[in-house]
Amino acid sequence: MSEKEKEIPARYLDRRVVERYIKRGLLDEKEYARHLKALDDLAEKAGSVETEFSSVDGIGPTR
Repeated sequence: MSEKEKEIPARYLDRRVVERYIKRGLLDEKEYARHLKALDDLAEKAGSVETEFSSVDGIGPTR
C-alpha cells in the first residue's frame, strides 16, 4: 500500500466529529493518535487575536 493510500481522509480529522468516526469504526483510534503525534508544532507561527467586549443596555456582551 502506498503512502498516499495510508493517509487518513481529511473529513475524518475534524476534531468535532472524530469521536463519532472512531465509534463507527471508520477511523482507528491508534492511527489517529499517530497522525496527531506526527503533526508539526506551529505554535510559534500563531498570531494573537485581541477582542474587547462591552454591554449594551445590560444585555450582556456585544462586539
